[in-house]
Amino acid sequence: MNTTAETLQGAIEMVRPQEAANWTGMELIPFETIAERFLDLEHEGHQATLIVSFGKPFAVEGRGWACPYRIRALGGDHVTPVGGADSVQALQLALHMIHNELSMMAKHHKITFMGTDDLGFGRASAGEDAAAKCPVVGMSTSS
Repeated sequence: MNTTAETLQGAIEMVRPQEAANWTGMELIPFETIAERFLDLEHEGHQATLIVSFGKPFAVEGRGWACPYRIRALGGDHVTPVGGADSVQALQLALHMIHNELSMMAKHHKITFMGTDDLGFGRASAGEDAAAKCPVVGMSTSS
């Protein structure tokens, strides 16, 4: 792994985020994994695993919320905190950032998830019919 310093504090890992993206003002940020996805990566004719992890969003005093994400592959370990007005927005923006980063990586490497090029971090769409119904009670949201 690269220079990401890691220590454990109870059950929550404390990690050093990428310096250029660290807007939090914190030297170490908490990283409590809440979700992971394992992707297949082809690099110079060899197969490797690319792991994308999302940390539990946390409040940053006076600055809003952060949702850290981590990309691990080929010995690299990159942690980036994404900011939002609340924990949901921070998580949404972290998903968006992962989509963007993996799209850039896919220009140089073949990356797949379960044998497909759809890595699952883009905008989810269930079609027009499903979008016109409330997913909770199945009633139209336009009435």
